[in-house]
Amino acid sequence: MVDRTQDKKEQIIKTAMQLFAVKGSSSTSMQEIAELSSMSKGSLYLLFKSKEELERSIYIYCFKMIRDPLVHAEQETGKTPREKLRNQVEILLNHVYELREFLQRQIQDFAGKGYSDIPEWLQKSNVAVMGWFQSKMEGLYGKEILPYTGDLSMIVHGMISSYVRVLFHPESFVPTARMADHLIKMMDIIAASLLADKPTPLISHAMVVGMLAGQEGNVRKNPLQLIKEMKDLLGVIPLKTRQQKDAADSLAILEGEMLVSHPRRAIILGMLFNLQACPELAEPLKELRKLLSSYMHNQEELNCTP
Repeated sequence: MVDRTQDKKEQIIKTAMQLFAVKGSSSTSMQEIAELSSMSKGSLYLLFKSKEELERSIYIYCFKMIRDPLVHAEQETGKTPREKLRNQVEILLNHVYELREFLQRQIQDFAGKGYSDIPEWLQKSNVAVMGWFQSKMEGLYGKEILPYTGDLSMIVHGMISSYVRVLFHPESFVPTARMADHLIKMMDIIAASLLADKPTPLISHAMVVGMLAGQEGNVRKNPLQLIKEMKDLLGVIPLKTRQQKDAADSLAILEGEMLVSHPRRAIILGMLFNLQACPELAEPLKELRKLLSSYMHNQEELNCTP
């Protein structure tokens, strides 16, 4: 019974995707989806409580449709890390090409509605992808590349986005196999240059570590976001003027420190010590200590009271 219900849901998802690809999600009604699925609107609502739930299920379906073959490629034996990554890039681009009409319509709909927030489930997936990418880069280029995984991630993301725009263009098709080869070649060139010149990273390793720190647990666990929440909290709790100003200054200094390539351990420890003067901030401060420990080489020392 469960399998039949799941099969029915998948059929509805595929039907909705066909309609969304032609009309867009905002112009497609649940009644139209029900009719094309050969069922009543009431029966449709028994499976999906709202259009929003159906849309979310479609995105998850597409995500899994792409993710599962990528995982399978990762588990293949007899291939080098470079070959696996190259094949995964081609798999990704092939699926994007298959879904291009649907994806183009959804992008237009999102732009029209002014959506900017990333769903929580996708945030969690993005963090997992960052961890996977970091591991891949280390496997290809060694530990020396780790300080540059943030920069490489940004560059690769931009290149793949450009490839997708090419795939979306009806008159300028480039085979996905050539795109995959091109991406790996460009990565090799960029990585070799970074390792040779050793410039200061734009996206520091500390920032990448901070993103990965939230992989297990609440996605909001990001030092910069937590610092912002603490600044907001200062505005609503009763504190003496000088105490409030000192706490606000300490948070501002911490925030600035998180935005530089190499956060200074002494500055971080000093600002955390200052914030102890505000017992109202005790709980978020405890969480902040834990998150900021990722930025330090000596995690034990940071977690101790200065």
